[in-house]
Amino acid sequence: PPTTMRLAALLLATVATTSAFAPSNVTPRARSTTALDATIAVIGASGLTASECVYQALKEGDTVVGLTRSGKISIPKGSGGAEADKPLSDPNLTILAGDVTNPAD
Repeated sequence: PPTTMRLAALLLATVATTSAFAPSNVTPRARSTTALDATIAVIGASGLTASECVYQALKEGDTVVGLTRSGKISIPKGSGGAEADKPLSDPNLTILAGDVTNPAD
């Protein structure tokens, strides 16, 4: 349970910083030219919510490291439009195949 709670906290922290979940009546601010780009780790990156987080972070120019059991992430249906369900690839995306419950991974 403690590991599960830490992973949930990481995912929630990632979700909370993603513009996809901002209220619709809020206009996103332009990125500052002095803003630091982030590297974000997403556990379960192929899941419904996590894949949206990955997609939005990449659109914002952040670097993402995603852990999935399958080693594949698809463009999410939420914002992917006509590209939804196609494989997600980006120079700022590193996909790791593994299982968080397996220490060997």
